[in-house]
Amino acid sequence: MSTLAAVAEVHLLVGIAVAVAFSLAVSMVSHFQRSRYLCFFGLIGAAAYYRQAFAGFVVVSAIAYATLCWINRQTDRTRRWRRAGVVLFLLIAVFTLGRVQNWEHVLVLSSPVPLTLYSLDMWLVLRLVTLFWEVGAGSLQGPSLTAYIIWICLPFTLGGPILRPSQLPNVICINRSLWKSLAWWMKITTGAAMLIVGLALGAAQQFMSHRFSQAPLWNAATTALLYGPVGFYLTNAGYFHLMESLGQPAGFKLKESFNFPFGRENISIFWANWNMTATAVFRDYLFYNRWGLRTYNVYFNTLLVFTLVGLWHAANAYWILWGFLHGLLFCGFLIWRKYGNRLSGIPLRGTSIAQMAARTFTYVSVCACWYLPSKIIQKLGGT
Repeated sequence: MSTLAAVAEVHLLVGIAVAVAFSLAVSMVSHFQRSRYLCFFGLIGAAAYYRQAFAGFVVVSAIAYATLCWINRQTDRTRRWRRAGVVLFLLIAVFTLGRVQNWEHVLVLSSPVPLTLYSLDMWLVLRLVTLFWEVGAGSLQGPSLTAYIIWICLPFTLGGPILRPSQLPNVICINRSLWKSLAWWMKITTGAAMLIVGLALGAAQQFMSHRFSQAPLWNAATTALLYGPVGFYLTNAGYFHLMESLGQPAGFKLKESFNFPFGRENISIFWANWNMTATAVFRDYLFYNRWGLRTYNVYFNTLLVFTLVGLWHAANAYWILWGFLHGLLFCGFLIWRKYGNRLSGIPLRGTSIAQMAARTFTYVSVCACWYLPSKIIQKLGGT
C-alpha cells in the first residue's frame, strides 16, 4: 500500500475516533452540553484531527473570524455583500495559491514539535465560503465567538460533510434513545462496512497492479470500472454515514451526503445523490449565478462549476480535467434533455431495456471521466 493511501486511512480513523469520543462525552454528561464545554471538546478534537497542522487551522480560523467581524460591522446590506464578495474572492485565491505552493507542508522546524502555521483544506475552505456567503447576504447574523468555535471545530464536519452556519442548532437536544434503536445501529454498521470495503478495494487495487503487472489492460479496466470509483465512493460514503449517525445522539443533525449514486439513469441524478452537502454549495452559489447578466447561461455555468469542483479537490491537471470532462458530460445531458424528445424512431424508448442501457451508459461515462484525465495527461507528456 502506498504511503499516501496509508496516511489517508490514518486520517479517516482519527476522524472517526474523535467523532465517537465527542459524541459519547456530549451525550452522556449533561454538564458537557454547555457552550464552553462544547468549545473545549471541539478544540481538543480538532487538535487530534489536524495534529501538526492544528496551529495553522487555529491561525486561519482566527483570521476568518476577525474578517467576519469586519464584514458584520457594515450595516448597509449592499456594502456588506460587497465586502463579503471581496473576502470570498481572496479566500478562494489564497486557497488555490496555497495548494499550488504547498503552503500546508511548510513546517516551523525551530519549534519543539514541527508545526504548520497555515492550514486551509478543501472542507475548511468550503465551510468558510458558506459562512461568508450567508453573513454577507444577510441570511445569517454574525455568530458569537462561542458559536463560531463550536461550528468551526465540530468533529463531525472536520473532514466533511458540510454543515452550514445557519444549520447549527441553537439548542442542543440530546437523544440517548438512539443507542437503543436498531435502525441507528444498522446505520452505524452499514457505514463501517462501507468504509472497510472501500479501504479493502483500495488495498486490492495495489495488490492486483503488482500481481498482474504484465496485464496492463486488465489493470486499467478493473481500476477504471471497479477499484477506483467504487472504492472511492464506499470509503467516503462510509465515513460520511458514520459522521451523520454519530452526530445524532449529540444533538447535531447533518444532512445526508451520499445516497447510492451509482446505477442512476442519468448524470443529473447521479450528481444529485453524490456528496450532496458539498454539491449543494456549488449548485446554490454558482450554478444559478447570472454574473451580472439578465439570465444565466446554463452551459457556461455547468462547465465553470464542475471545473471549480475539480480545482477544489486539488490544484493539478488531473482534477481540473476531471471536472471539465464531467462538465462536458453534464452539458451533453442538458442538450439531450432539451432536444431528445424531438427525435423520433429511437428503438426501445421508454422500455426497461432502455432504462438499463441508460444506467449502464451513465456508470461507464462517470468512470471514464475518472480514468481519462490521467491518460490525456500522459499523451500530452505531462506528469
